[in-house]
Amino acid sequence: MKRYYISQLKEGIQLDGVPFVVLKKSLGMSKNGKSSLTLTLGDKTGSILARRWDYEGGEVSTGTVYEVSGRVIIYNNNIEIALDRLTPASHFDPRDFIPQSPRDSLALLGELKKKTDEVQDPGIKELLKSFLYDEKFVNKFLLAPAGKVIHHAYIGGLIEHTWEVCRISMVAGEMYPEINKDLLIAGSILHDIGKVEELTYSTQIEYSTKGRLLGHIFIGAIVVNERARNINNFNPSYLQQLSHIILSHHGDYSTGSPVLPMTLEAETVHRADYLSAQVNRFYNILKDKPEERWIKGDNLLGRQLYKSKVKNLTVEEILMSEIERLEEEEQ
Repeated sequence: MKRYYISQLKEGIQLDGVPFVVLKKSLGMSKNGKSSLTLTLGDKTGSILARRWDYEGGEVSTGTVYEVSGRVIIYNNNIEIALDRLTPASHFDPRDFIPQSPRDSLALLGELKKKTDEVQDPGIKELLKSFLYDEKFVNKFLLAPAGKVIHHAYIGGLIEHTWEVCRISMVAGEMYPEINKDLLIAGSILHDIGKVEELTYSTQIEYSTKGRLLGHIFIGAIVVNERARNINNFNPSYLQQLSHIILSHHGDYSTGSPVLPMTLEAETVHRADYLSAQVNRFYNILKDKPEERWIKGDNLLGRQLYKSKVKNLTVEEILMSEIERLEEEEQ
């Protein structure tokens, strides 16, 4: 964690090599004829202007993280940074620039591992463990977002979404004993596995070249089939059905699935995926507007959302409300 976030900056604070990302830059000329530099710096808490009136340093690139030194001042009634120097950051924590899941990713990983232990088929169990016990993969899985904008678009979003889909699917699995629980667990955990390679995240969430060219559905199916080939006697029927779950989990051609769900397990994972994504989408729109009743949805949603202010009343509050109602009727 870095020493200061933008939301913490106050007049008089001295910064010494604190990492910020350059969002915008502007070069100009000061009154004394020297080059001036104006930057908009950012982190996950906001943005701030930074200036140097006699800048003689090298080229500054937008989208790059720099270690910033300078003093926090008030200029034109606004708080900003009087720059001393900028140094490109050799390394930084993406969690300083992208919001992070409120859930404990390691705890969620532990729950997915417990669910894997319930799998009966040895091939499917070994396949799942080849992911969840692979340190290199897990290091990426714990940090990866599940989306760029719409849902779970933050560090740790992918494992949170995966855990939600698994839990929702298992509720359906308990209600319908005909559903193959092994395939349901594996499909839930692996349905979005391609997003580890589809999305990149440093100072913002973007699509990788591979992600743009192939997409996470196709990437996921390829990766699962590659790992399954290294497992002795993996049931080919199970591999085919698991691949089908991954390829169909968006549920429709228009939303990116190359095939439609055709099995109980595929339809269950698709519906669980949709429910997890939409509830998270609604939640993130509503949570930032605590005082508003009607809130505009995102551009793709195309409708307003209603934020209920109804709360669970105590017995005392119910009694007081009833007394007030009776008193109003008597007047």
